[in-house]
Amino acid sequence: MMNVKQRHIIFKTLILMGSIMTILVISVACGQIKSNTTEQEMHIKIGLAFDSFVVERWQREVEVLVAKATEMGATVDVQIANESVEKQREQIQYLIAERMDVIIVVPKDATALADVLSEARRNGIKIIAYDRLVIDTPVDLYISFDNVGIGRGISERLVSKLDALYYEQRKENLAQNKPFNLLVINGDPKDHNSTLLNKGFYETLSPYVKSGKIKIVDEIWALEWRESYAKELVEKHLRKGEHIDGIIAANDVLATGAIETLAKWQLAGAVMVVSQDAELSACQRIVEKTQLATVYKPINDLAETCAKIAINMAKGEKVIANDEIDNGSGVIPYLKLDTRVVDADNIDAVIIQSGFHKESDVYINVTREEEQNEK
Repeated sequence: MMNVKQRHIIFKTLILMGSIMTILVISVACGQIKSNTTEQEMHIKIGLAFDSFVVERWQREVEVLVAKATEMGATVDVQIANESVEKQREQIQYLIAERMDVIIVVPKDATALADVLSEARRNGIKIIAYDRLVIDTPVDLYISFDNVGIGRGISERLVSKLDALYYEQRKENLAQNKPFNLLVINGDPKDHNSTLLNKGFYETLSPYVKSGKIKIVDEIWALEWRESYAKELVEKHLRKGEHIDGIIAANDVLATGAIETLAKWQLAGAVMVVSQDAELSACQRIVEKTQLATVYKPINDLAETCAKIAINMAKGEKVIANDEIDNGSGVIPYLKLDTRVVDADNIDAVIIQSGFHKESDVYINVTREEEQNEK
């Protein structure tokens, strides 16, 4: 039989072994909790709810945004509504059900998504309005460009060219005491950017209209940003025999429609056209001298920046913004990127040297020698 001393030693040994086992169990459990937490933190889910790919730039931006977010460890679910408000609402509901951390939305209709986006926020999902403002519902960030500044910039470029033309005519005693006739083709009225662009147009044009130097012959809003509206407007006024000096189009798609109609009347290049987005077709027209100017928007930077911010939001980090804007529900953070007006004088530096478009693509229909000789 064991004596008392032996039994005491065995008892202490069992207690010590039990303590060691407990420590090991706790250590393993803590390790699992830490591992699971790290995995959960890294498993960020971002939903993209885009209106459509009708405009050239959208597909390019989605590719850049997805690539950057994936590179940073996030999972991205892309939903394209094909210009349907109802479909976009359904897709956002799906993204809510899939428990996205952040939803990045390019709204089909600025006012039609308020309830579904509010539902997303009630479920703890952050909302970023990407390049199109969402109206009448709070969002966590609006990331875009200075759309008023864009409208003002292309209008200033057109007015500057008209001023130079008037000066040349006056030198040659050809100047007439008549206003310059302009057509204004706005974007889709359901897209708040159209309103902002229009505001920029008139910040430049209003003093000239008031002084009688410029006359707005006609102005329309192109539903769905369809170029057919631009074609019909230009056709209508040319058929009337009216002289048109310039056209302000809210994007390059609308400019395409206007210039195609001008070409049909053998007036491409004779009527000055400005727009925005720096699509390849617009850049080609600039070097071909059938379009005066467009606007370069660094969309790759916009997409990459948005991806980074979305991931930071999902981690609970502070939203970065350099401005604010009232979207009808109150003042929201606004991250605004810079843009450049592009014409024949700076297209090489801004578009080609930046790698936005290839030189061979921009100059596909004209040689550099021809372009230089026409300057």
